[in-house]
Amino acid sequence: MVETPRSVVEEFFDRMADPEDRATVGELFADDAIITLPGQRFAGDAAAEEMLSWLAPRYKWVQKEFGQWIETGPFVISQGTLYGINNNGDRFEDIRYVDVYVVEDGLISQVDIYNDLAATGVLE
Repeated sequence: MVETPRSVVEEFFDRMADPEDRATVGELFADDAIITLPGQRFAGDAAAEEMLSWLAPRYKWVQKEFGQWIETGPFVISQGTLYGINNNGDRFEDIRYVDVYVVEDGLISQVDIYNDLAATGVLE
C-alpha cells in the first residue's frame, strides 16, 4: 500500500497515543525536520526526541478528538480538540488545536502545532 501524507500523520498520532510506541515517532520525521509548538522550536535529526522530552513534564496524558482533516499535496491539516490530565492532576477538555504537517518522501519534514493549552491555563 502506498503511504499518503495523511496516513503518515495518522501513524504519528497513533504512536503518540501509545506510551509504548511514543519513543518511535522519530522514525516518521526527516533528518532535517522542523517542529514548532507554542513557545518552542526543534530542528534537525533529534527534533522529535527533543519534542517528546519537552512535552513529558507538561501533562500526564493528552488525546485528540479529530474534527476536520484537510490534505492537499504534501500538506496535511488536522483540526479538533484536546482532552486529558495535566501534571497537577487536573482534567481538561475542549482545548482547540490545529496541526499543519508537511510530508515529503514519506517523512514529516515540518509540523506546526497550534493549541490553546497555555492560553486556557492548562499548561504554564
